[in-house]
Amino acid sequence: MTLDSIKEMLKTVHYYNTVNITQTFSREDGASITARCLKNTKILEVTFPEEQKIEQYTCIEKAAAAIYQALTANSMSTSS
Repeated sequence: MTLDSIKEMLKTVHYYNTVNITQTFSREDGASITARCLKNTKILEVTFPEEQKIEQYTCIEKAAAAIYQALTANSMSTSS
């Protein structure tokens, strides 16, 4: 998945912030990351289950970069 496609998906979640939409990003190994916009706000909440952390972003680009890094970091380390 490209960084641009992640940004586009987050823009959609961000735009429809008055309803509950959760976007799930999955790696081939089954690990996943979820993103949602806190209702009636412009805050993106991204959950990284493997790291057991939840981060909040007001910037789509920063959220997308964090998701992209998490998705590609382990796939790069496991392909060696």
